[in-house]
Amino acid sequence: MSKNILLITPMLHQGGFERICVQTAYLLSQEYHVSIAIFSAEDAFYDVTGLSVVNLDIPAVPGRLGKLRNVLRRVRALKKLKRRLGIDISYSFGQTANLANVLSRTGERVYCSIHSYLDFGAPGLIRLYLRRADRVACCSSAIEEELRQNYHARNTFTLHNPIRLPDKKPENGEVPAVSGPLPSVPGLESFLAAHPVRIMSMGREDDVKGFWHLIRAAAAMHRTHPEAGTVIIGDGNFDEYRRQAENLGIGGDVFFTGALADPFPLLSCGTVYVLTSLHEGLPNALLEAMGRGLPAIAADCATGPREILDPVPDPHGEAPYGILVPVMEEEKDLARRDLTPKEKALTEALRQMLEQREMRLTYRRRAVLRAFDFSEEAYAAALKREFERD
Repeated sequence: MSKNILLITPMLHQGGFERICVQTAYLLSQEYHVSIAIFSAEDAFYDVTGLSVVNLDIPAVPGRLGKLRNVLRRVRALKKLKRRLGIDISYSFGQTANLANVLSRTGERVYCSIHSYLDFGAPGLIRLYLRRADRVACCSSAIEEELRQNYHARNTFTLHNPIRLPDKKPENGEVPAVSGPLPSVPGLESFLAAHPVRIMSMGREDDVKGFWHLIRAAAAMHRTHPEAGTVIIGDGNFDEYRRQAENLGIGGDVFFTGALADPFPLLSCGTVYVLTSLHEGLPNALLEAMGRGLPAIAADCATGPREILDPVPDPHGEAPYGILVPVMEEEKDLARRDLTPKEKALTEALRQMLEQREMRLTYRRRAVLRAFDFSEEAYAAALKREFERD
């Protein structure tokens, strides 16, 4: 008999674990009865056509007392929903969803997930999840190891995020053909025409993404490679970064697209992909870019980039699937004009990737093959094995 699965996420606005929740629903819906519970429908971004979505309509509120009341309301609403749907397995995404899920158990098997290293900033909640959930999914093996070492966890497992990839794995790392039209963003086509070399990055506007480091490195590169432009794909207000680029003399050489429902045709036009995050869980955007044939440069932050680019570290060798550079400084300084030592390492990696054609082509081929280790099919198979456990 098919199991009833409830996936729980706070909202469906643009974000990493929200996307994974929707992907999970689509991937499992052919074999299970799947529903999604959300706390608010505000700023919904993801397409949920054909999915069963229940809006509990208990959005976030300010104040400590208000947050406490919200938790209680969400727990009551989830308990009622779980009983009504006859839920066999509940699986939550994000801190607030995890909290409501573990406190609303009605006899089902409870799964929580940890998708960011930043979640460790709330150790009390981590201990609660480990104590109350049947299983805790970790998006990287580094996060699972942290839980085992520092929290003595015994109910964890690694479940790499599902990555949207071309339909067929290319032979020998052949770069997939571009599919679909470029997004309709004013000024984009003329920008691409003026910048045949493109440095790509993707992520919401958030300090944790470290975009100010990328822009300073791009400004340094532009002095010797004026044909290079930088494209940042993601939701949010990037005005401060636009001003930073203007102040560094590259205002016309950095393009912010905003949120894109289908970023892949644009990613496929890139020359190199750069990740400057200060923290990650497992960076989906990095893998998605690699799957479209972009050679990768990534800050060696906790966690994810090393697990992707250097899964079997060789202390005397380079990462086989991309270039790792030191994790960037956390202090946000938009006025600084000269490069920090770590930004110099990033700029040197960019110079090598742009100037050494054979290196770039080698990393392109390897990137494509590596990305398919994180396919939707692999994710769905691993999750189904978990759900069929005795």
